[in-house]
Order: sequence, then structure tokens, then C-alpha cells
Amino acid sequence: MINNIIGKRLLVMDRTALAACAVKRAKELGLYVIVANFYKTKDSPSKQVADEAIDIDISNIDAMLELIEEKKIDGIFVGWTDSHLPFYAEICRRAGLPCCGTTEQFDTLSNDKRKFKECCKKYGVPVPKDYKLSMEFRLEDLATIDYPVIVKPADESGSRGIRKCANEGELIENFTWSYNRSKSKQIFVEQYIDSPQEIFLHYTIQNGVYSLSSAFIKYKAITENEAAASAILHMFAPPQIEWYRKTVEPATVNMFKNLGLKYGVVMLQGFLKDDKFYFYESGLRMGGEQFYVFAERLNGVSALDLMIEFSVTGEMRSANVKALDNPHFSKSCCNYYVTLKPGTITEIRGIDEVSRMPQVLQVATFKDVGNVIDPTNSLDRVIYRLHVMDDTPELFAKTLEKISKKLRIIDENGQEMQLEEITYDRALQMATFK
Repeated sequence: MINNIIGKRLLVMDRTALAACAVKRAKELGLYVIVANFYKTKDSPSKQVADEAIDIDISNIDAMLELIEEKKIDGIFVGWTDSHLPFYAEICRRAGLPCCGTTEQFDTLSNDKRKFKECCKKYGVPVPKDYKLSMEFRLEDLATIDYPVIVKPADESGSRGIRKCANEGELIENFTWSYNRSKSKQIFVEQYIDSPQEIFLHYTIQNGVYSLSSAFIKYKAITENEAAASAILHMFAPPQIEWYRKTVEPATVNMFKNLGLKYGVVMLQGFLKDDKFYFYESGLRMGGEQFYVFAERLNGVSALDLMIEFSVTGEMRSANVKALDNPHFSKSCCNYYVTLKPGTITEIRGIDEVSRMPQVLQVATFKDVGNVIDPTNSLDRVIYRLHVMDDTPELFAKTLEKISKKLRIIDENGQEMQLEEITYDRALQMATFK
């Protein structure tokens, strides 16, 4: 228990199932939690578990300030949604409440991929090669491009909007498609890194000290034709951690220091190919994979608890992050994304039994009966995200196979919807990073 926050009043703006976890934890820590957003309670998991739920548009800064004064709010927790961050920064600034970033910091590390990339270049953090291109499709620009490349809007996240292009025709088609759906009209053309090793790193920042809290490798589901598709597993504590720390971390920490980051959680996402890292995205916010679920069990430190404490006090005093953190988790840990084939969910079986398994630490639910799954490669195809932990890779592999067999998600034609049902051999391969 963190004694100096008991009884304080926390405002949560995020509506999601992830935010609901934060609301529950804040209440356990003794805070009174108000959730405010424009979603009705039935559409906001976080409102459903709050002490108080208020319908309000968080982009209405003046209304939010009136709410903060009326409800005597001690701090704001924003959570996982990038689009909320500019409002969070401005509301905190005007209300005089703690904030883990400035508008410029959030812009660079969460909302503007172009600014992030330029910042990385400035401080020597490696990034994929990028190419200049506009809707005019100038011949001199097209002539500089080495294929394959990807195009992606600067204002998308969660793997949405990304398209691979093998030639000029595909590039023009996909660039036009991305441009037409982008609000910012800023489209990246970037070197395609052909590597299965996609790595994510999370730092917890405590009073200007930057501590690597976790790392994981992303594995994708294998479809019927053996093509890589949506994420299925985030496997923690890969052996690549030490190579990253030796070759890139000094530049990363220098970048954070020069950006002036003092408190918070920041994520880096990239690829490793031929012993070289290529980072292409970041986020100054809590990570959707909730690494702290494992870190609290194994290392005794929770970034969620620290961020709740910071939100209402402006400090993190309840734990010494640098002393406790260890990204080399001592057990096999993963986020298992139960990813679905296209169709309509008509029946779900086995989730209650899976939730009671001791190896399943947490279940986040994103879809339910009646929801339609579209044929995308984004996280929109995920019905559950399970935090799974077991003592050894072998036991872990058995557990994953058991979970996959117990779960039955049935479509309108009576067919199983899991994109890939995990076998023991496949699970062991991922658990040992082979």
C-alpha cells in the first residue's frame, strides 16, 4: 500500500478495458476514481468499475477544468490512448496538476512519427531509411527508392494503415490509399525491414533516471498458407536485450535526457536484422501489453502503481525502480493474443476455465458475441489478451497449448475462429526464441 495516496481523487480519461485495470488498481490502493469521457457507461469498461462516471468530451478543456475544480481532483491518469495525450498535457498545465510529459514531448514520442524519427537521427538511435514522396509522384523522387518499402500514415498506430510495396505501381496505389484516409496527410515511405525479430522495449522513468523495465519479441500468427499475419504472442526477456544495451542504449538514454523526460513510461519499437536495430515507433505512455503485471510478480516493482502515485502527488517514492528492475524475467512470460479469422462471433466457450488457470495472471477482453471481425492485420482482430507465466519454457509451452485447446470461438457457420491454434512445438519454439 502507498500510504501517501490513500483517499486522493483520481480522474481517468481513457475508456478502455486496459483503463479498467488501472481503475481497479487505483481503487485497491485507496483512491476515489472518477472516469470522464464522452462514451456511455455501457461502451466504457473503465466507467463500469469506477466510483463515479461522467459523460464529457475531454477535448473541451474548459469543461474539464470546471469538472476538476468541482470534484476536487488531485490528479489525472490518461493511460494508453495517444490521441488523449495533447488534451491531458493542456488540462494538467492549466489545472496545475502533475503531468508525465509536455505537449512537445508527447508530439515527438507518441503522436508524430516524423518528429520521432528526426529525433532518433539527431541522437544516433538507428532508424529505417526513409524516402521523400508526395502525391505529385515526381520522377526524381521515385527514382531514389529501393524496393521493397512500406507506406504508413503518420497518424496511425497499432499496425493500422501499413502496406508493403514491392514495386512502383504498388507504391503509388498504396501511397494514394494512405493519403486519402489520413487526417494529417503525412505519409511515410520507409525501408522494409525483412526480419521476424520485432522488438519492444519499455523504460520506466523516475526523477530523470531511465530504467529498462522489460523487453519482448513479437511473434505473428501463421495462417493456412503459412503467411505471417496478426500478432499472436509477445514473448518477454529475449536474449537480444544485452546486444541492445551494448550497442544502442547509450544513445537512447541520451535522447531521453535531452528531451527532458523526468517521469513516466516510454516504449521503443523496432526490428533487429543482421545484428542491427532499426527503431520506427515510440510511445510516452503506458504500454498495451502491461509489462508491469509480470514485473510486479517477478521483480517487486509496478510501473502502474508508480504512475498512479505520480498522477496524484507528482512524485514516485514508493519504490526504487533502478534497484528493482530486471528485464531478464526469471520465468517464461508472454502476452497471448487470441487472434481471430474474419467472421461474426456467435459463441464463446472455455474462457471462464482459462481465466481460472494459475498460469493466467490477467485477461483483457476486446470482443464479444455479435462482434464482426474484419480481414485486417491489426490488433482489431484480437478477442482476448492473456498474461501467461510459467516456470520453464517446457511447462509454458504445455500451458499455451492447453489454453488454445480449451478456447472455442465459433463463427456464424459453426467454424472455429482462432487464426492459429497453438501447438506445444510452436509454443516451445517461441518460448526459446528460435
